[in-house]
Amino acid sequence: MNRRNIIIGVIVLVALAVGYIALGGGGIIGAKPTPTPAAALVEFENLVTASGTLVPVRRANLAFKMPGQVTKVAVAPGDVVQPGDPLIGLDSAELSAAVAIAQANLAQLKAGATREEIAVAQANLDAARAQLAKVRAGATPEEIAIAKASLDRAAANLKNAQAEYDKVRNDPYIGMLPQSAALEAAYEQYRIAEAQYSRAAKGATAEDLRVAESAVAVAQANLDRVKAGARPEEIAAAQARLDQANAALADATLTAPFAGTVAAVNVKEGEVVVAGAPVVMLGDLSALRLETDDLSETNIARVRVGQIVAVTFEALPGKSFNGKVTYIAPISSPKQGGTNYTIYVEFDQLDPTLRWGMTGHIEINTKQ
Repeated sequence: MNRRNIIIGVIVLVALAVGYIALGGGGIIGAKPTPTPAAALVEFENLVTASGTLVPVRRANLAFKMPGQVTKVAVAPGDVVQPGDPLIGLDSAELSAAVAIAQANLAQLKAGATREEIAVAQANLDAARAQLAKVRAGATPEEIAIAKASLDRAAANLKNAQAEYDKVRNDPYIGMLPQSAALEAAYEQYRIAEAQYSRAAKGATAEDLRVAESAVAVAQANLDRVKAGARPEEIAAAQARLDQANAALADATLTAPFAGTVAAVNVKEGEVVVAGAPVVMLGDLSALRLETDDLSETNIARVRVGQIVAVTFEALPGKSFNGKVTYIAPISSPKQGGTNYTIYVEFDQLDPTLRWGMTGHIEINTKQ
């Protein structure tokens, strides 16, 4: 039962008692009838009452964007912080290493290739050109003779291996005997020697020329790229990777988004946090407002933004503070077992002893 209902109940009881006495009740003879205080009832009918909680206008439950293990808790409840002050830190060794790598890559791209890198690229091009020239020229008589000699040796080895195999060909376990493996190896060597001799004797094919020319083109493009240095888009991509690494490293430290007082710290060093889980509650205690909890749907239609509100607090009995309605929620919230609407009441001045979380009671005269 809220305060408004209590007051109305008291007035009704008083009115009933007065009527009872006027009708001769209680043994009082000759008492004159007293009129019911209808004006007082009308005044209370114009009164909207509700209760609420005093909270900072600016407050936040702060959380990390990433999971991690807590390595430092820099604040405790009651600490006053400024924007940017560190609150909680996560293990950032890997993130720091990623930043260092990204910085080195960007610096290398901006500096361009070293003399050694250019020399290596030039050597690769020279080797590719030499190979192309060799393919175009074909094998020399000496190379052909060497290939023919290799083929003859391979043929002789294959003949000997075949002879040894024939000696045991009727053995039921022929596949497990060394003669079988030796014959297979000799045949493979002969096939390779035959292909090499055929290529040396016939000269390069069109495919050989295409492969050699392609290798020269690739080596030349690589040398040109090394000499020209990094392209603007490569530098931009490296810078983006560095920016991303720095952002991730920054996210490993939770900082204060505004000046305020730490109300709660929900983690300890060594604990693991998950992304999005609140770890610090922060509020600016320089500006507090009352947010109602039980303003019913039957009364919300009589409340308007800008109305003057009388507010009392359970912590300061006998004192009243003037406030103003600054916001009415557009949708109801289920609180205290009914359909209620939240309104904000803000003050020009409050007693400094009032604190975050205290209960206040409002009265709004809807006829004023």
